[in-house]
Amino acid sequence: MKIYKVGGAIRDELLGINPKDTDWLVVGSSIDEMVDLGYKQVGKDFPVFLHPETNEEYALARKEIKSGQGHRDFKFIFSPDVTIEEDLSRRDLTINAIAKDDNGRLIDPFNGQTDLKNKVFKHVSDAFYEDPLRALRVARFKAQMPEFQIHNSTKEALKTISKTDELSCLSSERVWAEVVKSLNNNFEEFLTVIKDYGLTRPWFSGLVTIPNFISDIPEIKWCETAEANNFKFAQNLKIPKSFSNQLLMWQKFSEYKINEGINYKINFFSDFSNNNLQSAKITLQFFPLIKAECIAIIEEYVNFNFGEIFMQKNNDIDTAKIDVLKKIIKKYE
Repeated sequence: MKIYKVGGAIRDELLGINPKDTDWLVVGSSIDEMVDLGYKQVGKDFPVFLHPETNEEYALARKEIKSGQGHRDFKFIFSPDVTIEEDLSRRDLTINAIAKDDNGRLIDPFNGQTDLKNKVFKHVSDAFYEDPLRALRVARFKAQMPEFQIHNSTKEALKTISKTDELSCLSSERVWAEVVKSLNNNFEEFLTVIKDYGLTRPWFSGLVTIPNFISDIPEIKWCETAEANNFKFAQNLKIPKSFSNQLLMWQKFSEYKINEGINYKINFFSDFSNNNLQSAKITLQFFPLIKAECIAIIEEYVNFNFGEIFMQKNNDIDTAKIDVLKKIIKKYE
């Protein structure tokens, strides 16, 4: 049994970056042996083991045989005779197909070190086509390392994947995992790869324009992209609540008509409360033309003491709230 450090950890070390996670690959072992050694197995079809002391992940070297569409239909072979080179041949990019043994020797059968030096993203083998998520991973790596260029052969691979229906077989959760990593880096690079190589269907449909981002906040970047594409961007993708709520608020203010009459403004401001006050104030920082007026109206309205009005049984509460809001709006016009 031999254990190798593999993948992104080696790539980051060679780039002089402190690896966030360390992946380990076990060659010449079996599920039974790993369990006997005290490793905890997680996953059934694709066994990964947690180290009994460090809790780091250890995977058995494997071969894969694709048996259908998407990323789920694979037959995995975890026999002890699978070599390190065979396992590395199944990885996505050459820069991620480097391993290091316990003596510090690098195993680099696909010249990943050369591609790192030349700043090139190049897929390892035809296995790249078998998991469509790898196309989105290239886009994500471009967001994380924008100085790298995509090799011509990999550009053709991206175009080939775009012409199939494979991307639609991915789960929204897997797609979002790549998106959120890109949002925390150079999201415009991610979008450019998606757009240039026809990877928009079905998850990024509606992508026509890539905005010049004014914020580093992921939720705001998402809103900027949606607005630049008439709020028709990525509607098939399930996004976290923090993103969907922020998008609703962004769209609301993007459509605000500052010169409209009092009835329009009453209708616009009436659904604000202490529950969404902070979100509104954050959003309005990016709308300087309406910021002052809107924040003043919303703050005064949501902080108004309606206690006495509610205690007057003969007073229609809804009418009273409208009257108060009308006075506040007129005050700041």
